[in-house]
Amino acid sequence: MTSHSPDAAENKPPILNSTEIDELLSMTLIANLATIEDDGSIHLLPMWFLRIGNNIYIPTSHHTHKYRNLLARPRASVMIDISRAGLNLKGVLIRGRVELVRGEKAQQINRSIHLKYVTSDALNDPDVSSYLSKGDDVTVNVHMDRLISWNLSDSKAGQALGVGGWFRPLDG
Repeated sequence: MTSHSPDAAENKPPILNSTEIDELLSMTLIANLATIEDDGSIHLLPMWFLRIGNNIYIPTSHHTHKYRNLLARPRASVMIDISRAGLNLKGVLIRGRVELVRGEKAQQINRSIHLKYVTSDALNDPDVSSYLSKGDDVTVNVHMDRLISWNLSDSKAGQALGVGGWFRPLDG
């Protein structure tokens, strides 16, 4: 006798609705930026970000490896998530083409990104200012060409783990 597996759609994890996506992308979280290396492997880094419209903006320097990767291959993936113990996991994966913004426009955007993460007093400190304001001379503009979201905390398994307390705490 053949056993039937559950419908695949029934097992798909819940996704975030557009309001939840907007809320997540407005939070002060760390984005993970993935660029493609010459050999096809992935270069993955934690980054500050700011969403403006349908774009994710990330500050960087023209001296960085990610900058060189994006010059050669102007596409990237960005993951922004909230990951907690159990299956309390939700986030978005953005894939898109990249534009590199330079000059005064990059400085203005990067300042807005910096102020999302640090106070204006911090930007007046010579050590912080030297690193951020002078170092971040380019803005990576990732167009949200494709967006995938997940919300495992709202899945049946995620809810069961939460109610039952059957998960181990994360370190850190």
